[in-house]
Amino acid sequence: MGKYLMQMPLFVERLAQTIGALHSVRIVSRKLHTDILRYALDSHPEVFSVWSVWEPNAFDGRDDEFRNQPGHDGTGRFIPSWHRAGDQLELHPVQDYERQGRGDWYWIPKKTGELCAADLHAAEIGGSIYWITSEIAPVLAAGRTLGVVGIDTLASAPAPGSSDARSSRLAKRSIPRVRVLNANEQTAGLLRLTKREREVHYWLCQGKSNEDIARILVVSPHTVKNHIDHIFQKLGVENRYAAALLHPSRTTH
Repeated sequence: MGKYLMQMPLFVERLAQTIGALHSVRIVSRKLHTDILRYALDSHPEVFSVWSVWEPNAFDGRDDEFRNQPGHDGTGRFIPSWHRAGDQLELHPVQDYERQGRGDWYWIPKKTGELCAADLHAAEIGGSIYWITSEIAPVLAAGRTLGVVGIDTLASAPAPGSSDARSSRLAKRSIPRVRVLNANEQTAGLLRLTKREREVHYWLCQGKSNEDIARILVVSPHTVKNHIDHIFQKLGVENRYAAALLHPSRTTH
């Protein structure tokens, strides 16, 4: 088991890259991507659950059509989660992703664009409470996080009566400690970037000038300059080259 656990960050990162590559060439079948997650779980018995959460309408622009369908909630967002239930694999929608704090396993990798790990925490999955650890990788496109892919490793089986109200409250109070893997003082600054600053940062890393970025984002060059000043301040760097070195696409995990 120890050997498997050491491989979990690499496993989830490659899974996210595969899903992101399919999405980038407009392969956006929800059934296909859900089946990919199921196959990933079925092929790795050391993993308890495999899941994904996408930003609103980021997967295929069809959230309204999928409200309350299997693997979805009332928002219709693409949020499938496969987990083990005895000898079977069951599909449920991910829960609590919209709650910062409780849902930091989603918010932190989404905001940093970095591979993350969530330490031991309680989670409600398929109506039962489990103690799990998680690894999460972002799905990135043009400086934006479209969604995340995650895997959970089971720490203990559900307690008897784990679906009762008291256990459900326990899970909702369990705030996971989420760590950015291979983080340092500079990459921690990525947490402080706004959504627009992350987009400017991405295009800066592609070698685009302020004028180029302004045309891409449909803003003024002066606005871009202000964003870049804020990016330098938050990342603790003094020039574009140093800022570019901190982009997730330039780091090796």
